[in-house]
Amino acid sequence: MADENFNALNTLAQNQSQLTHSEKKGVPFFLDAAEKIPFELQGFVAEYKRQINQELTPDNLLWAVGEEVADFEVRKGLVMPVLKMRVEENDAPVYVFASQAGSNYRHPDNFIDQRVKIAITTFLDAGTKDKEGNEQYIALGSIQQAEFVINGLLYQAMLKDPEAVKNQDRIGKVTQVIDTPDFRFISFEYQGAELGMLAKNFYYQTWTKPLNKVAYIGMKFPFRITNIIKAKYEDQDGVKQDMAAGRAVPKGLMYQVLTTRLPFLESPDKDVESKFERGADFKGYIVHYHPIQGIFVEVAPGWWCKGILSANSPIKPSVADAQQHTPVIVHLEKINPQTHTGRAWIKRFPHGVVRVPDPHEQ
Repeated sequence: MADENFNALNTLAQNQSQLTHSEKKGVPFFLDAAEKIPFELQGFVAEYKRQINQELTPDNLLWAVGEEVADFEVRKGLVMPVLKMRVEENDAPVYVFASQAGSNYRHPDNFIDQRVKIAITTFLDAGTKDKEGNEQYIALGSIQQAEFVINGLLYQAMLKDPEAVKNQDRIGKVTQVIDTPDFRFISFEYQGAELGMLAKNFYYQTWTKPLNKVAYIGMKFPFRITNIIKAKYEDQDGVKQDMAAGRAVPKGLMYQVLTTRLPFLESPDKDVESKFERGADFKGYIVHYHPIQGIFVEVAPGWWCKGILSANSPIKPSVADAQQHTPVIVHLEKINPQTHTGRAWIKRFPHGVVRVPDPHEQ
């Protein structure tokens, strides 16, 4: 079963550069150009590699911060983006190939200046020595393996007691906000792993308040897990497309953690029902106008009602009012809680309507 978060996020990066050497000249060879891990830091990092090889637990992962992404020729004829990170505890350099960047493999630049957990997987012999004659190595890490460990524990807990996992209040920290006409999404860090949430699960969406006005980088917020799906990277549509195009992709098991913030927000439904029952006059916003279909007014997040305007009204709204979300004072005539629709009498325009220039005016 595909995770809509995973598939939607990856549609943003269809053209990410993972080019062959023949297509992109002047790219350095990874073993020659990558920063070597200093001899005095090798033992500390190597110990975490041994530990994670023995036992897959979060305690055997390291916190690291993304520093840069650059293209390297990782082997003859193959160029790909490589994420350079710094181990938080001792500043040791660690590199993560795009194929090991986990769910964000198509856009590893999202990890720049972000703090996540990684697994130390490999020490590449650089074939050189430092000034003291010590062998030099390049440390490789994996965000994918860290995600597997962290999210895998959540999955095991879900198998044992689904309700306990779903009812637990958790705190995430926003690391990215994507707000485009076609896609609205946030990424956030939880327990050292990057998770995602669609805008519809982050807040009760409204045309008058875009996602980028609600969520911001660094914002801490409560959330709950709604489901965890065990899947394979190779079964995801985006990964299949990249494999067919010859790009480097993650492979193997993944755990898709589905999340929501809505339980911590007041639902607009009760507010709309209360205003209807009390016969209240209140402010809404024009969000759609059509010469045949008429006017639609957003009376609350997720609620669109048919706007009824008296035929004798001297004020005539236009498409410009839908574009500018002109405020109107409305009175609900009827509502349908199942479809979040209804009819609303437009009583007045407190600030008038948007003036449409006369095409004959100079």
